[in-house]
Amino acid sequence: MRKLAAGFAAMLALGILAGGLILTGEVRAQSYPPPVGSLSVEAASTTAGSTTDVTATVLDESGNPVEGAEVVFRIVSQPGDDATWADGSQETTALTDASGIAVAVLNAGSNPGSITIETVSGAKTSQVTVAVDEAAPGGLPPTGASPGSGSDGGVAAWQMAFLAVGAAVLAGGLVIIARRNRRA
Repeated sequence: MRKLAAGFAAMLALGILAGGLILTGEVRAQSYPPPVGSLSVEAASTTAGSTTDVTATVLDESGNPVEGAEVVFRIVSQPGDDATWADGSQETTALTDASGIAVAVLNAGSNPGSITIETVSGAKTSQVTVAVDEAAPGGLPPTGASPGSGSDGGVAAWQMAFLAVGAAVLAGGLVIIARRNRRA
């Protein structure tokens, strides 16, 4: 039995050593994050006084997403002087996620016009122009706006659905209780 255990231990040690040598021979140093091969930026138009997401996509030289790449978002020009990033600055930085995407939230300011955004990652630079339309009268959000963007009141569709489901569950529970009470 001891010979079997010693033989098994020797085979295990030899296997680990051989596997380590094989893996060591294939290990290569890799820079992190990988070099930026391309940088693209997108943003939707918005209305004065609202926000919009500015999305930058960073790919490596092979076209794969780069995770952890730093992207600088900078307001280059604007129609007024009160457009800022969510943190209140004229320049902000974000890191890319596993999909190579970094997002910054732009506060459009109070003036309609065009805001030019420059993004920088590594040696790559890209620009996008955000069209800022006049705010809708009465503070109503623009058509197609997400709930809460440009409006502080009202109930979102998902909230209504949640309330409807809750009411249905409550009604079903009351029916079950009533039936049990009749039987008793």
